[in-house]
Amino acid sequence: MRGLVVLAVAAGVVLAQHRNARNPGVEPPSASPAFKDLVVKFDGTLKNLGKKEILIETDDTHEIMTFRRSKDTKFYENGVEVKATRFDLESHVTIEAKQDPDSKLRAVAVRTSQAQST
Repeated sequence: MRGLVVLAVAAGVVLAQHRNARNPGVEPPSASPAFKDLVVKFDGTLKNLGKKEILIETDDTHEIMTFRRSKDTKFYENGVEVKATRFDLESHVTIEAKQDPDSKLRAVAVRTSQAQST
């Protein structure tokens, strides 16, 4: 009798797992379709410029923000497209970013302008 109860409970657990694998019921969070093409600008100080991510410290709240970097991320200095290697850490940048489907920010453009001497 005890073996029958254990078998019935085990069968219920297996069926529940199988049902949840086909239809988990809860979707992972994703970017809202209404904001898919929205570009947002962030100003700050460049803290890290890696192959896959960019970190800045924001001007207003001094928070560290991380942006994904892709092969499509463009870099501009004084309005002219340049290579990312032209950017120095601690320089002031503006990052234009979009939200990826997994709600992470992806850098579309990174801009800086050198101070003009008078």
